[in-house]
Amino acid sequence: MSVFPPPGFASCPSWWSCGLSWTGSGQTPRCPSPTGCVWRISMPTSSSSSAAVRQRRCKYPQPKGQKKKKIVKYGMGGLIILFLVAIIWFPLLFMSLIRSVVGVVNHPIDVTVTLKLGGYEPLFTMSAQQQSIQPFTPHDYEALTHKFERQPVAMQFITLYGYEDIVTARIEGSSGSLWSISPPSREQMRRELQNGSSDITLRLTWTFQRDLGKGGTVEHTFDKHSIDLQPGAPQREQLAQLLQGTRTTPVEVPRLFPRYIRAPNGPEANPVKQLLPDGEDSYLDVEVQLKRERAGAGQGGDSFVEWWVVRLKDAPGGISNILPMVIFNDKDHGAVRLHRAGDREVRAALRGPHPEAVPGHLPGAGDGRAGAGGGALHHDQVDTGEGVKGKGLQSCAPFPS
Repeated sequence: MSVFPPPGFASCPSWWSCGLSWTGSGQTPRCPSPTGCVWRISMPTSSSSSAAVRQRRCKYPQPKGQKKKKIVKYGMGGLIILFLVAIIWFPLLFMSLIRSVVGVVNHPIDVTVTLKLGGYEPLFTMSAQQQSIQPFTPHDYEALTHKFERQPVAMQFITLYGYEDIVTARIEGSSGSLWSISPPSREQMRRELQNGSSDITLRLTWTFQRDLGKGGTVEHTFDKHSIDLQPGAPQREQLAQLLQGTRTTPVEVPRLFPRYIRAPNGPEANPVKQLLPDGEDSYLDVEVQLKRERAGAGQGGDSFVEWWVVRLKDAPGGISNILPMVIFNDKDHGAVRLHRAGDREVRAALRGPHPEAVPGHLPGAGDGRAGAGGGALHHDQVDTGEGVKGKGLQSCAPFPS
């Protein structure tokens, strides 16, 4: 039914909003009082809800196209944007809290440091195990936070870890093995140090080993730091003099040893950049020295044994022969053991599937040697910490249906 304002209703611009209606078919609405806009007609199909709507429109008129206030427009828009941001950000925050709070701390059981010059026999190799890997105490944690309390970025990183997540590896400065380089290779190293026209690399490598029985999928994590000794560098000549036996004092190597290392669940153990604000310039200076000791008399004269010593420059007397490395360990968030035929145990981390475990690359997919659905196990999928009691690593039984 079409309703048009009847003649005489010009003085009532909101005649429909004020609840005026028209019933009947073929009737022409007439206004007995045009100036007062009094016209009462009841519609047979109207309901209480529609009447309430019309009453609200009459009490609170809002002409179409009227500009709303900025506080209403921007206030409602800002709330909607904040709500959308919260929807996206809250799951990320929740997962971050879960990863930082829930989980098992898996400290390294072995920390090995190696110093190598070029492609020759390593100069220095030393490992720290058991009592040499000391957990942090609340006092140590408080001292660490006090040291970096004026650096917000460093404090943000430190607060992600508790004192139980941090250990200090005290690495002995004397190499754990004798330097057993052959005389020709030794002479070639000396000539390259003195007369070489290209850079020679001094490389420090650190490797952490974890117990896979406590969780995790990667047993060894490692990283390295390299320094290129250019021709004419004083360190080259001084190292050559150590090889000749004409020098007994240590050789200073600047910015070689990183003090703080992060040991994540992955294969790389990188230095903590947040605690090393100047990058490699924040690394500690070390002193390298070749020790020689007479072993006894041989057929051609006295024989000597040699080993290298690495220590921090200007270190206090109590730790002058110790290389302290502070390691921040990420928590491991559990693993699911899938029991297969026999006593084999395969570890599937909750953080995600193994890189090989994707459609079309599942162990044994398309490999007829292991039977229908079975496949060869990769080395990094086997729980080496607990061993495999089967007949070998050649194949794995299919998943039970």
